[in-house]
Amino acid sequence: MKAILVISSLIVFTATSLISQPKPALHSGPNCHNVNAAKSVDGGKSYKQIAKNVLKSASVPDAVHFRGKDFIYYVNGSGGYNKHSIFVSQLRNGGKSSKLIGPVKIDGKIIRDAVDPDLILMPNGKLRLFYYVGYFTSPMQNSKRNKIYSAISTDGINFKSEGAMVALDDPTDPSVTKIPNGNYLLAVPQGKKQKITIYSSSTGYNFKKIKTIKGGIPELSIGSNGQVQLLYQDKDLILKESTNGGKSWKTKSKKLVSGAPPGSNSPSVLLTSDKNRIMYYAWGKKGCTTSPTEFLKDKNAFIGNGSNNSAMGEPPLGHGVKPKDKKKN
Repeated sequence: MKAILVISSLIVFTATSLISQPKPALHSGPNCHNVNAAKSVDGGKSYKQIAKNVLKSASVPDAVHFRGKDFIYYVNGSGGYNKHSIFVSQLRNGGKSSKLIGPVKIDGKIIRDAVDPDLILMPNGKLRLFYYVGYFTSPMQNSKRNKIYSAISTDGINFKSEGAMVALDDPTDPSVTKIPNGNYLLAVPQGKKQKITIYSSSTGYNFKKIKTIKGGIPELSIGSNGQVQLLYQDKDLILKESTNGGKSWKTKSKKLVSGAPPGSNSPSVLLTSDKNRIMYYAWGKKGCTTSPTEFLKDKNAFIGNGSNNSAMGEPPLGHGVKPKDKKKN
């Protein structure tokens, strides 16, 4: 119930018009992103920023209430390859600050190419993680159909993989929520196509496509009126609502957060009461850049034989920084 929050949230969008296309938001990797917080007291209809830098060098946040405490999961951007993975911190001070816990493990391993966490508390009390696996620590040679995965945990740190939930072209930043009729909705953006695909499932496992709309990185939530809310990135953060389980959507706000920096991205909503909730979102630090090799295990992966710093292949998926064109010898 949020998308790193991509990163995947890290895909850079090219706009031909600020009216017809989402505004480019995060032009660099998670090392250049911080996470802020905003509060709503009207059931999610509007938000006002309440805290800056709840997380530093972090992106694609997702907050969740688990075992009486509030936690925030995110893609860690500090430490390069050795620390690139999904991390978790505990929220403190009313959600305005955080304390690091560390990286999560999936099947006993830290998956450095796993990003864009989205968490949901299941009826059995277990915590379920939806995530995307991209090319971040090695060059992407071929763009191909990819998948959104899920994993389950009893402690919020150690997860057991459950396999792929959906597969489509260019997927990132999943967001899932349980709606009042008992069904689960899953929203998955396709950055290059600027589309959000909505899926529905009665069990939370067998998802079927029900709708595709135009938009950026999404977050699904439930309003105080019981309607399904969809927040996503555009020129500003946008709010839509659905009264029929996600089959159609109506715009409710085109500037959802007051005081948010331009290009705020990857919203995540944490419900604290019927009317109150806190949104966490990423923003890019001005003047900060990400090297194409920032998170690569092999820093020479882009160096071609016989050339001077020539780039081979594409940069790590979603980092928004492309290496220079290959030079001819």
